[in-house]
Amino acid sequence: MSQRRGLALAARFAGPAVILAAASGKLPHLVVIQAAISTLLTLVVAPLWLLDRSERAAAASHFTISPFLAVFLMAAGTISVQLPPVVAVLSEGGLITALALSALLLGAIAFWSVLIAPARVSGIAACGYVVIGGLPISMPAIFLIMSPRDLYAGFHAAAPPLIGAMNDQLYAGLILFAAVKITIWTVASIVFFAAARESAAPDDDDGGLPVEAGPAVPRWVLGLAADAPTADEPVPVALVDKETAGAR
Repeated sequence: MSQRRGLALAARFAGPAVILAAASGKLPHLVVIQAAISTLLTLVVAPLWLLDRSERAAAASHFTISPFLAVFLMAAGTISVQLPPVVAVLSEGGLITALALSALLLGAIAFWSVLIAPARVSGIAACGYVVIGGLPISMPAIFLIMSPRDLYAGFHAAAPPLIGAMNDQLYAGLILFAAVKITIWTVASIVFFAAARESAAPDDDDGGLPVEAGPAVPRWVLGLAADAPTADEPVPVALVDKETAGAR
């Protein structure tokens, strides 16, 4: 089993396990826990889930989606699960939590499917896709970090956290922000340098392998072309004299 397939299988076990743990309702009722769950599903499980896509049978149909729709689904999912009313519902667990997190995972898989082989964007376009797609994902983190008041006051009032309400909100924002930036810029760097290597590689039919130089040819030979004007080949002088003597 290849390393890619092993990571993909691990992600396919980890994703449902995380969703079931959240749906059980037994996890601590903290905003930082919900931030960690959404980060794990969207930025770790989803891309690893697709790693072996290029190794599957050629007959298997691959899921395709518009890059613009993929960015929208990813942004809508990551922003929605951090809204105060949604966090309160997800923390309670149950079927709604399982369905919501499953939809979040599917949206993230759609986002990463545009980049992971067989990719539909590459080079600078892929780099731009990752950077632009990461902007809306990091918006909830900025609000959580910069807000001077508790945005989850009702949620914290029902179950006051031991680490403090503002610390809970701040740590959630830091997890989201750090995870998004590290993942997005790491992927963007990999895509950029891969595109740079491809553009620098020799573009020939030998796959970039060194080719032996041909024999040296005089410049006047290279100047001859199929449609170039030609002159009659000069006849040796001795032959001309012999023919002239015979004619006499």
